[in-house]
Amino acid sequence: MERITTYANINSLTAFFSKRPSIEDELDDMEWSRSWMDFYSFINKQADLRLDVDPTELSMMSKTNPYIKKMLKSASSGGSSLRCEKDAFDNLEEVSNNSMPQTMFFLDKSNSECEELENQLGLITLNANRIRQKGGFMFNWSLYNVTKDRGAVKRFENWNQLERFRHPHNSMVIIDNYLLKDLGEMDENLIPMLNSLLPEKLESKVYQLTLIGVELRDKPASMKKYLEWELKNKLKRPYEIEVCVVKTESNKNHDRNIFTNYLWIHSGHSFTYMRRQQVSKNTNLMLFPIFYQQKDFQSYYQEEPPTETKSSVWGAVNQRLREARYILKMASQNNSAIGGELKNTILVGNKTA
Repeated sequence: MERITTYANINSLTAFFSKRPSIEDELDDMEWSRSWMDFYSFINKQADLRLDVDPTELSMMSKTNPYIKKMLKSASSGGSSLRCEKDAFDNLEEVSNNSMPQTMFFLDKSNSECEELENQLGLITLNANRIRQKGGFMFNWSLYNVTKDRGAVKRFENWNQLERFRHPHNSMVIIDNYLLKDLGEMDENLIPMLNSLLPEKLESKVYQLTLIGVELRDKPASMKKYLEWELKNKLKRPYEIEVCVVKTESNKNHDRNIFTNYLWIHSGHSFTYMRRQQVSKNTNLMLFPIFYQQKDFQSYYQEEPPTETKSSVWGAVNQRLREARYILKMASQNNSAIGGELKNTILVGNKTA
C-alpha cells in the first residue's frame, strides 16, 4: 500500500486530537468538522508517519491518550505506518532533500512559521489550526466542463480559474502529446496554466518542470531553451524554473495528465483548450489531490471504471508515474529525444528516500 510521508511533531498531533468537533460544532461549522475527520482518517489510514518521540515515550502516551492508542493500533493492522525519527526534525531542509517529493510536515509551529517553510521548500506544512485552511484543497476533487456551450454548469472559461488550486510544491510533470506542437497554443494554454498553478515563492529550490509529448514545435533541446526564456519573462517568478522536454512515440502514451507534488490534473483531451481567447474543446478537466481517499473516484473520469479493483487517488497516481518512467526509459535510449536533465524528483525520486 502506498503511503504519504508525513513528519509530525507529537505535540501537533495531540493539539489536533484535542480539537475534535463536538456534536454542536458539527452542526454549526460543518466545514471544520469535515476537515477534522478527513485529516484524522488520513493520519490513521494513508500516512507514513515519522514522529519526534522515541518508542518508549510513545507507548507511555498511548496509555492515557485514546487517539494515540488508535494510531498505534492502525499502524499494526494495515493502516498508516509509523516510525520514531526524533533526530530528523533537527534539519527539515535536509529531510526535504532526502524524502519523497510528496512529503508533508505537520509541526508544532505558528502559522507564519509554517508558511515560511512552505515558501522555502515547496512542501505543505501544517499545524493543528491550518487544517481548516488547507482541508479544502487536500480532501476535495473538482471537475470543470470544458465546452463551447456558454450555458454549461461549472464551465471552464480561462486558465485563471485554476488559481484556487495554487499550492506549495516544487515540481511538475506534464504529459500531453500535442501541448508543445504550436507556439500560439502554448502562449494561450501552457503559459497561463503555469502562471495560475506555480507557487508565488520558492526560496531554496530550483523548480523542476518536465514536459512529455509526441509532436514538438522544435527539437527537445531547442524547446527547453525557448520555454525557459518564455517562463522567465512571462511568469516573472522570483525563482529559477528548470525545464526538461521529452519527445516520445505516439504509441507510448495516450493520457493527458499533469502531476505536481500533491495534485493530479487529468484531461479527456489535450490541454490546448483555448484558441483565439475562446474555448475550442469539448471535454472534462478533473483535479484530484493525492490525499483524496474515496476509492470509487475512477467513475468520475473513466467511462468504464474497473470493477474488480479500486484504488485511492494516490495509488492511481503511482501507477501513472510508473508508466511515465517507462516512457522516459525508452526515450533515454535516444540522446536527441531529451532536452535537459532528468532531475524531476516526481519521476526519478530521491536516491536517499
